[in-house]
Amino acid sequence: MELLPRLQTKPALAPRRRFRYIAADREMAVARVKMIKPEEADAETRKVYDGVVEQWGRISNFSQVLAHQPAALAGWMLPNESIRLNNVKTDPDYVKIQQLVIIKTSALNQSAYCMSHNVPLGKKLGLTEAQIKAAQGSDYMSSPDLDERQKAAIRWADVVTQMQARDDDAAFAAMKDHFSEKQIVELTVFCGMWNYSNRLCEALHVDLERPDKRIEFQQK
Repeated sequence: MELLPRLQTKPALAPRRRFRYIAADREMAVARVKMIKPEEADAETRKVYDGVVEQWGRISNFSQVLAHQPAALAGWMLPNESIRLNNVKTDPDYVKIQQLVIIKTSALNQSAYCMSHNVPLGKKLGLTEAQIKAAQGSDYMSSPDLDERQKAAIRWADVVTQMQARDDDAAFAAMKDHFSEKQIVELTVFCGMWNYSNRLCEALHVDLERPDKRIEFQQK
């Protein structure tokens, strides 16, 4: 069974629950709320699920939990489409940076669920094991595996997640050196989105899928 990447972060203040893969189709997930299966969804939710499948090829456990409020799931999809998916072919290097922001945020929050999807997505785009490991750690600024643009984005995700960005003018100046104002907003949005999803998955015990059931970029 494939192992999750070890999160290179400072120790948590409290023990985290052990995540598990769903080992067989008959085994039930143990999220704290019921996951809304496609066959059980109402018309409004099925319409949103159609969009999820178009984006990712499958409906993740995260989506099946968030679907308790279809507007929340639909709202999650919009920036994913316009910021990430629409740039996969036209600007893959920028999407790699988005993945590094997601990975850094999720590593800081010790979100095994979000890491389980986004590390493989990053690798599909061409991120190396060394880059992913560096992004998770605390010494990423000295890493020879990351370029200056990548370091600026990871640093920004770090200070935004730790609520230090307001007073960190140097981190923001580095962002201005490497990104447009639109991109700065987009990367900050993604950092915020994954702080949200990390917390939702932890709080509601969203279970890990098997590796062959993870979301994937779709050919468009």
